[in-house]
Amino acid sequence: MTLAQTLIKALVDTLMGMGSVFLILILISVIISLFKYINKGQTPSREEEVGTAEAAEEDDGELIAVIMTAVRMAMAAEGNADISASSAGEAGYIVRSVKRRR
Repeated sequence: MTLAQTLIKALVDTLMGMGSVFLILILISVIISLFKYINKGQTPSREEEVGTAEAAEEDDGELIAVIMTAVRMAMAAEGNADISASSAGEAGYIVRSVKRRR
């Protein structure tokens, strides 16, 4: 092969490679732009949102208990408090409020 034939072959290979990459990128962008139509009718109603908020409020007592247990175990691992402490005041930590992050 001559130098000119080698350069033409290299140019064709480069264009084919870059062209296929750009076509795939365009295809991906079209698919992503169609995502807004996939979940169009599946938004939760206000009643479902209120129901989940009420359920979240009911679980706060259990969440506080789990947090207090974790604090007590961490303090016991450090040697600062007895793990069998019966009240939050004995451990030195009191959880006053717990707020959920969304």
